[in-house]
Amino acid sequence: MAKDKEKHSLFVYGTLMWPEVLRAVIGRTCCQMQEAVLYGFKRCRVRGEIYPAIKKAPRSKVVGKLVRDLTEKELRLLDEYEGGEYERIQVRVNTASNREEDVFTYVIKDEYQHLLDDREWDERVISRDEMESLLHDKRDE
Repeated sequence: MAKDKEKHSLFVYGTLMWPEVLRAVIGRTCCQMQEAVLYGFKRCRVRGEIYPAIKKAPRSKVVGKLVRDLTEKELRLLDEYEGGEYERIQVRVNTASNREEDVFTYVIKDEYQHLLDDREWDERVISRDEMESLLHDKRDE
């Protein structure tokens, strides 16, 4: 299969769980999303930001979404969106259908972990205005 036709899966755990944000980044409504759990990581707030990051934490877990059928081009767009503080790595998640799958996700690089607040990030505390601002910033790029 040609590299540009290859499909990938991505575990998302922050603002990319919202279909409107994902659509703004990759340029289309995403196809398949399902709940998944990533063990051995913790989701933390990033100080001064509305989005989280994850870091390794042996006795923790992160509940998020599994996005399927992403192209190589869409992964590159997501790499740009995540920026230089994050790296895309391969991890194993447990899906809602109780299967383990190897997928990609984004983790904060070691040199940026000082930016993390150890408190759990909660999507429910983000205001509609903050969401609109995030989408507006992405549309302006």
